[in-house]
Amino acid sequence: MRVVPTVDPKLIERVKADKARRRTSAMKYHDRPRVSFVVHSFNRVSNIDQLLAGLRRVGDHELIVCEDGSLDGSHEKWMSNLKRPNDFLIHSNDLHEIRILDRAIRFARAEIVCLVQDDDLIPRESSWLDVALKRFKTYPNLAIIGGFMGFRSFHPDPNKAKRIWGPAPFQFIQHVNIGPYFLRRHQYEALGGWDYSFSRAGEPGICFDNELCLRAWIGGYQVGYSFVPLKGPPGHYSLDGGTVLFSGSVRRRNQLRNQQKISEIYGKQARRIDRLVSEANRSAGLAQVKPLL
Repeated sequence: MRVVPTVDPKLIERVKADKARRRTSAMKYHDRPRVSFVVHSFNRVSNIDQLLAGLRRVGDHELIVCEDGSLDGSHEKWMSNLKRPNDFLIHSNDLHEIRILDRAIRFARAEIVCLVQDDDLIPRESSWLDVALKRFKTYPNLAIIGGFMGFRSFHPDPNKAKRIWGPAPFQFIQHVNIGPYFLRRHQYEALGGWDYSFSRAGEPGICFDNELCLRAWIGGYQVGYSFVPLKGPPGHYSLDGGTVLFSGSVRRRNQLRNQQKISEIYGKQARRIDRLVSEANRSAGLAQVKPLL
């Protein structure tokens, strides 16, 4: 007969005390939080305090951290800080963004998911979140809002696309990239999620975020742009991101391959996508601004 180990009586008392503490805490679990923040974490422990403090400032929302096999103590740092009922830590082993973010988005319980990167800087004020959530209420077919760079042509190459990068009136646009990158979860699932062929596990899938936007337009949904300075001021793009530091040559290889793939799939749809974007802006009374960069 198998003998079940007994539970330490001291542990029983600790668990009971912790349950009593949670019952009296002002922090309660929300079955349907207002928004789910998803952070992809990979060897950026020095930015965790800033990220956590910034996301806490905007409210008691769901926070899902995808700790993707860091070696710098990030896992332990997150573990010591994720104490709220709607805090979750997903551990993986260097799968990279496409695969682990897909799992997290489907795990989230809010209808709106906001993707944040581990090198982002969260603004002191919180209106950027309120404004984005209001847009989703106003436009039921809006599937994605980007706050970094927006592109006013289907072209996947930022050097050739008509780019918007900075403060501008909200507008519908061909495609955007992370981050922040807001998704309406059920529309993400209806579209089939990220295209896994954009990278192998452990590799950066450059352009995977842009491709989903183009697919959204073809699928009957909409994509919007509203600048949020998580990367710093307009025109600023740090070259010390994880994909540059740890996977520079693979990043460039995948970028060129994926840009070619997008051109082959959506080049013949370019005029249709442009028309859909123009019609969406005209119907909503929105003006597309001229590219800033």
